Amino acid sequence: MDNNDFKDTENLNRISSVREIIYTLLTYAVLYIISFGFMVLLIRLPLLKGMHVLMYRGIVMIVIAGVLASLLLVLYRKWRKITWLSAKDVVLVFILTCSINMVFFTLIPVTVERSVSVFMLSYMDKYSDRTYTQDEVAEIFIDKYVNEYEAFEKRFDEQLTTGSIEQNADGTYSITDKGRFIVKMFRFISDVFETDKRLVEP
Repeated sequence: MDNNDFKDTENLNRISSVREIIYTLLTYAVLYIISFGFMVLLIRLPLLKGMHVLMYRGIVMIVIAGVLASLLLVLYRKWRKITWLSAKDVVLVFILTCSINMVFFTLIPVTVERSVSVFMLSYMDKYSDRTYTQDEVAEIFIDKYVNEYEAFEKRFDEQLTTGSIEQNADGTYSITDKGRFIVKMFRFISDVFETDKRLVEP
């Protein structure tokens, strides 16, 4: 083999490698879109409706969606007899789809369910034919969001469900070791990112 033949072979190998990278990225992107669709569909289906904490129900659905996306990749590999997608790619698809879906789910749906800002803006939009003082908005928040919508009760029940607090024999409640560990993590995160200390050091 002369130098020209060697260079041609080297160039072909480079082109083949670039194609494999592009095809791999496209495959990952398509599988993520599919996993996102799976996640939305699973959440909308009446599955695990008894799990009242949206965050935890969402995590289960995200994992299931990631598994389904990984299985699709396995089937695709066998169907097309693709050698450049390996078991490593199957694992990466699961990790990436779950990670991206988790970021989206916690930033958007969970925020919509819990956010004070979402409630405040939505209420003012619904009754936009009038203006409000700051005290009026605060009073509406307490009357509607806290009292009528039982915002505190929902969060309290979540902590009972997750085991962060427990009920004592006399009907009172105490924080558990799990709850203390979570608080330590919150305080560490607060120190690192310099958030409002009043929430973690009330």
